[in-house]
Amino acid sequence: MILIACSTLMAQSGNKSDRLRPQWMTKQLPNPKSAGYIFIKAEGSGSSLEAARQACLVELANYLETERGLVINSHLQQQSSLTTTQNYNERSGKEAEMAYDFTQTDKFNMEIIEKGRKINMVCRTIDEYWVKNGGVYMVTTLYTVADQNTYGGSYYDDISTTTKYGAAGLASIIPGTGQFLKGDVAKGVSFLVADVACAAGIILCESTRAAYAAKVQQQPQYALQYSTRANNWATGRNICLGVTAGIWVWNIIDAFAAKGARRVVVKPQRGYFSMTPTSTFDPIHHTHDMGVGVAYHF
Repeated sequence: MILIACSTLMAQSGNKSDRLRPQWMTKQLPNPKSAGYIFIKAEGSGSSLEAARQACLVELANYLETERGLVINSHLQQQSSLTTTQNYNERSGKEAEMAYDFTQTDKFNMEIIEKGRKINMVCRTIDEYWVKNGGVYMVTTLYTVADQNTYGGSYYDDISTTTKYGAAGLASIIPGTGQFLKGDVAKGVSFLVADVACAAGIILCESTRAAYAAKVQQQPQYALQYSTRANNWATGRNICLGVTAGIWVWNIIDAFAAKGARRVVVKPQRGYFSMTPTSTFDPIHHTHDMGVGVAYHF
């Protein structure tokens, strides 16, 4: 049964990027440590992995358009397997040309020209998870997008992914707890159920052994028969004790060593400059002043 289960898991692992879904999919999105950007999760599907990734970019654009209240007619043109360019026409009062440029790398810019005003949003691809089902790829991608016209966006924070959980193994003094903390619910349930079943076996074997031991005293004429049965149940109890101890130790080692669900770690960077374009209007002289605001973050 163990070999069949392992073979099934290995066969299924080729149809997904990771055995476990990342925490940013199963729980809430990470929280930025610095102002000026947000985390966004987008989903897409396609006949190939690249097509599904491009669909994620389309959903990202649609989400931002909705959040910003834009009414946009879009046309998607794939330039290469790594770059997608989308040209939009916005009709809000009068027609204005709009262009979004995407690059499927760690960093890409979303450049918008809206009624003569240029907005440049710095975006990043932080992580992705994909599943292949019946020849169709389903991709979920985690992005960061600058929510204002800032220079660095999420580059003000140190963002990384990890499958390590530090001292999660210490929590596995209670079987399965460490696995639950690492997002591996199936394995956590397996360890917990196995240890509970073994504990039930210990109780059953010991109570039955004690009952037969008492009968040896109560019915001496059957002493040999009852003594043999008591010894057999004692052996079963000892086996259950050994299996329970083995599962408990295995549970702790697994909680320390096995990879957990991938999680995003966000740490603020200290000591950096930020640049923000500024625009002011003088209502008396009817003049516009353009500039760049520079700040140092301690």
